[in-house]
Amino acid sequence: MQDVAAVLGRTEVLDRCRVRLDRGGGLLLYGPAGIGKTTLVDALAAEAASAGTLVLRSTPSVAESELPYLALADLFGGVMVAAGPVLPTPQRVALDTALLRRVPAPGSRVDPLAVRLAVVELLRYLTTRRGVLLVLDDAQWIDQASFDVLAFAARRLTGGRLRVLAAERTTGPPARTAVVPAPEEEFELGPLSEDVLADLLRARLDVRLVGPGLSRLCAASDGNPFYALELGRSLRRHGAQPWPDEPLPVPDRLRALVAARLADLPPESGPALLLIALTGRPERVLVPRTDPGVVAAMDAGVLVFGVDGRLRFSHPLLSDLVQAEADPADLRAAHARLAARADDPVERARHQALAADGPSEQLAADLLAAAVVAEDRGAPGTAAELAHLAAGRTVDPALAASRLVTAGWYAHRAGLADRTRAMCGEILAGAVPSARVEARLLLMELSGGDTTGVRTLLAAAEADARGDDRLTGWVYRYRAELAVRETGCASARPDLDIAEELAERCGDTELLLDTLTIRLSVEVTIDPEHAREVLDRGLRLAEGRELTRGSAMLRRYAALATMRAGDLPRAVDVMERLRADVERAGILTELFEVLQLCSVVYGRVGRCADAYATGLLAGQLRMEVEPTPGRGLVHQGTAELFGGTVERAVELLDAAIDVQERIHDQEWLGFGLIARGRADLLLGRLEAAAARLDRARTLMHKLGLTDPAQTMIDAELAETMALTGNADQAVLVLAAARAEAARLQRTSVLLGFTRADCVIEAVSGHPREAADRLRAALTEPDAPPLDIARAWLTLGELEWRARRPGLARVALREAADRYGLAGCRPWHRYTMERLARRDAEGGPASETERRIIELVRAGATNKEIAATLHLSVKAVEANLTKLYRRLGVRNRAGLARTTQ
Repeated sequence: MQDVAAVLGRTEVLDRCRVRLDRGGGLLLYGPAGIGKTTLVDALAAEAASAGTLVLRSTPSVAESELPYLALADLFGGVMVAAGPVLPTPQRVALDTALLRRVPAPGSRVDPLAVRLAVVELLRYLTTRRGVLLVLDDAQWIDQASFDVLAFAARRLTGGRLRVLAAERTTGPPARTAVVPAPEEEFELGPLSEDVLADLLRARLDVRLVGPGLSRLCAASDGNPFYALELGRSLRRHGAQPWPDEPLPVPDRLRALVAARLADLPPESGPALLLIALTGRPERVLVPRTDPGVVAAMDAGVLVFGVDGRLRFSHPLLSDLVQAEADPADLRAAHARLAARADDPVERARHQALAADGPSEQLAADLLAAAVVAEDRGAPGTAAELAHLAAGRTVDPALAASRLVTAGWYAHRAGLADRTRAMCGEILAGAVPSARVEARLLLMELSGGDTTGVRTLLAAAEADARGDDRLTGWVYRYRAELAVRETGCASARPDLDIAEELAERCGDTELLLDTLTIRLSVEVTIDPEHAREVLDRGLRLAEGRELTRGSAMLRRYAALATMRAGDLPRAVDVMERLRADVERAGILTELFEVLQLCSVVYGRVGRCADAYATGLLAGQLRMEVEPTPGRGLVHQGTAELFGGTVERAVELLDAAIDVQERIHDQEWLGFGLIARGRADLLLGRLEAAAARLDRARTLMHKLGLTDPAQTMIDAELAETMALTGNADQAVLVLAAARAEAARLQRTSVLLGFTRADCVIEAVSGHPREAADRLRAALTEPDAPPLDIARAWLTLGELEWRARRPGLARVALREAADRYGLAGCRPWHRYTMERLARRDAEGGPASETERRIIELVRAGATNKEIAATLHLSVKAVEANLTKLYRRLGVRNRAGLARTTQ
């Protein structure tokens, strides 16, 4: 079976192809070189072969297109030994001769009609034994003699077990349709989307591009996966994502494909093409359309008019190639000409910098001012390039290093991790201590959840920062964050005290905002009243200031506090406003955090489709920016539990947990285990769910994350423990959670606690009382929609234990309706399966059967069960067999996991 990455973005086309081939006839895929035809052909051929179909394949090349009957030799050379004898002698001789299996008699010629009839008869014989799939890849190179034979056969073999799958390279309508038998269908393969190409680059090359860099590559490849992969390989060799306006490095394999279009142009076309390539607005270039160079380029098809009537290159790669091939002096002259024409400060400063060939303090200052303008426009990637250019044009080494730091922070905000890392390396190789401190702190930001080597970075940064209150304050701020990650909230307080004091002393408001945000995460469970004071203070500080990471983090915590307090509509409003502001500012490293919290909030209010889509996007962006994919995988796995499938969630979360275990990211390992435990619940694996949820709770509590409204797992853990025979432990978990909820005033979790209490009561022998109590709690529930749906689901199970099947079905249907209304597909599917199973069972277990199940759960043998219930061993065995059949389980272990 094909690798999943091989058919990214073509699932719908692949499904349509399968349907067409299943119905018989033929299928022709067509499109330009590299668009993915062969990938689809390979996938379909492999599937057919694994299903027992005889797959006969020919993949000719241009060099072989003049060799007669070569395609027939590819297709039938391997089957003639076994199948050839069934052909009439004249036909067999003709076909053997055409396939060069027989030396022709002197003076004789191959009879074309005999060859055609032989192929028809051969295919008829083969299809009587099993299905046959003829695969004709690169059909444009099939030699004419073979083409004529295959077209002849296609017209005569319709409606049977013969199928033909052909692929033709063409930029227009296909020309090789005659080889495809009726009923035939043609599929044109179009370009892949930006999201799919990003996934393809990550899956195949581990190249992670974001923002303008990704858009540039996708535009240059024109959505062609082969072009995108070749450009990705070139960028990987290049070592960093290109700046937003920097030409892409065109690899030799692509250069050969597009350079031929430029080869025959006259010399006067060069300057005009270079000017057009250097600006995204050709209508402003100082070259008229009547210029001889432009006219020649248009005549050669290098320049064309777009649908908007503007002049553009016929293929996006031509622009990059023109820039790559230009003489450096010609490039500087073109940039100077464009700088003189530009009225935009960002555009003018960039062209001036690229026109200059030496340092200039005035130019560096202009570039830095333009970088501020670019950032204000929400383009931190462009700001990073301008600041980097400013550093390169600066004479003073200390000032140059400071400007390089500025460029690094801009690049980090834009998600340009490779560029940021490269600039940090350049700074660390220098001799400016203050710049080295900031470079090390930037590298900490790039570490994601991987704390390997972070303490060494902090120690070196602290040494270089000595004597500088502002930089020392930042070092302690990062020390506090590391303490929270590694040893828990309380241990971060001393470092936070120092960071806050230094921030106030030196007047660094951004440092103070950052420090208050971390303090807020610490105090929210240790001292809630102090946490509210910290939040109010931080929001007052941030009011009226431009959006920065610190102010965005404070607004996220404001939404979190609102959500945990139970005011979900307000939390949604705060997060949607913040999302719009962060997207407008272009702060990619904050955007995935905002999107993830949006996903959580959407899930709490029952907007599961939005939670699903937003969580997937958050994970994708995070994986593109951070060096390890673990946290992004947790985002996506959690999102699947809102609106995807539990199977996909398990796949993503298992991968995430492996990564987080390896890099010792305890907090996100905990979040991954929580989501994975919920997946186990949906799969009916109660013991595994209890183990994972219990481990997650232990990890979170060690880090000081004890707020029941943050993790939302205490009720699930207690319920699962009770159902797996650990009711005493469940009582302790629930008591601790209730006390913490009371201390923190978390009322939104109380319905979940009641639900778990009722399960404990039911397994202790009082299912009717438990069901009645939970039903009463559901009359006026103060809880999120999914919590209410979950309580109805549990009520259905409790009613079944109470031997009230009618009430059980009503409760389960109510749960299913609520999950369906919320769009929570995994839980809706689970509930519907439970309802169908209860309907199939016909009624609850008898008292004897319930006692047998309880004793099985306790680990009793058949003999021990017989002695306890005063039954014969055979009677126990008969009851077990009946229970296995009715409950759909295979053995004692499966029976022990049931909720009867």
